[in-house]
Amino acid sequence: MSVHSPRGAASRGQAWLPMLNRLTRGAGAVGLLAVLVACAHQAGSVPAAQGAQLTARTPGWRIMQVLPNLTIGGLWAGGEHDAWLAGDACADLATCGVSDTSSGTVVVRHWDGMSWRVVKPPKAYISTPLDQGAGPVAATSASNAWIAAYRGTESVDYTDLLHWTGKGWAAPVRLPTMIQAAIAPSATQLWAFGNGTKPRQPGYVAHLAGKIWARGPFPLAGTAVAALSAGDVWVGGDTSTGQPGIEHWDGQKWQATPLPDIGLGTPGLPDLTVVGIAAVRPDDVWADVSDLGSGLSNRHGLFLLHWNGKAWMRARFPYAGLAYAPVTTDGHGGLWLVLDADASNELWFCHYIAGHWTRTPVPGRSGEQPEAQNLAWIPGTHSQWAVGGVSIADDGTAILKYGT
Repeated sequence: MSVHSPRGAASRGQAWLPMLNRLTRGAGAVGLLAVLVACAHQAGSVPAAQGAQLTARTPGWRIMQVLPNLTIGGLWAGGEHDAWLAGDACADLATCGVSDTSSGTVVVRHWDGMSWRVVKPPKAYISTPLDQGAGPVAATSASNAWIAAYRGTESVDYTDLLHWTGKGWAAPVRLPTMIQAAIAPSATQLWAFGNGTKPRQPGYVAHLAGKIWARGPFPLAGTAVAALSAGDVWVGGDTSTGQPGIEHWDGQKWQATPLPDIGLGTPGLPDLTVVGIAAVRPDDVWADVSDLGSGLSNRHGLFLLHWNGKAWMRARFPYAGLAYAPVTTDGHGGLWLVLDADASNELWFCHYIAGHWTRTPVPGRSGEQPEAQNLAWIPGTHSQWAVGGVSIADDGTAILKYGT
């Protein structure tokens, strides 16, 4: 159900959002598909590509592995030996996206420090009559992970939250909308945000506390979320007026936090989307906001906002382009984000630390840059995971890592 566009396509600024229709895939990739389908139907260890280990002593970004016929929807990291990713794969290249768009399979993998191990999803999510996709991943450990599985016929009709308990999958929790942002601020809590389910209802929220679910309308359709604790959660998204908004949870209630005038000259801030939120400390929170709705010639670029504990202010960002992936912390007071520099038709990893920005091109393979749609800091390290679509491996996904 979710797709990614080749680099250079006019729609690439929206590639971080889960899409609704599957790309047509060529029959020439059947050999690659056979490998993936065999993995998707039996849990096992999938080693990183031979020779792709991080051996250089200089910190840098490298492509660690390319997984064919896979579109990533979510990524989460909890440590050197604990990370989750989820996406969807075409179950039959001969028909998927051509005569039959409903043969998708939800794919889940867990990093155990050595390899991205296949975690077989429930049978109902493997090659089903429904079109399927995967959205955000919210986890706290190797034994507590939530996967947002999109389901529908021609669009996302609802989201099933799949909960991995370490021993198996619990019964899915069905939510009546497309969940675009989710986070587990503790092992016993989960927040999930999506589009409104009724007219004039901008957003929807579902909250699990212990074993109790609370669900209902929300002031915005959440597109990005971050948390420092169960009592310190941030979510950004689209409000009923078409403006972006950011709300904060203090453990008792949600409260809107007014955004600054970012200089467009109009109060509506048209077509702007909160792409990501990175929480460093209670008085140090960042949000990257971009115009993802207009044609390239009309886009306004990337706006970086900073919360200083009292108010949001616009922060200096030295490069031209659009936010291509949610901003994330580097775990040491700095930030990472991915920039789509339209003028050069390139993607860049941008790093901020101690008041200074630097950037480096997203490394490519066979003349193509991966899309680097998701970023995740690896706690306890200076390293990051990134994943994104590539067309060099039958519309697959590249897994990248920053480190030494």
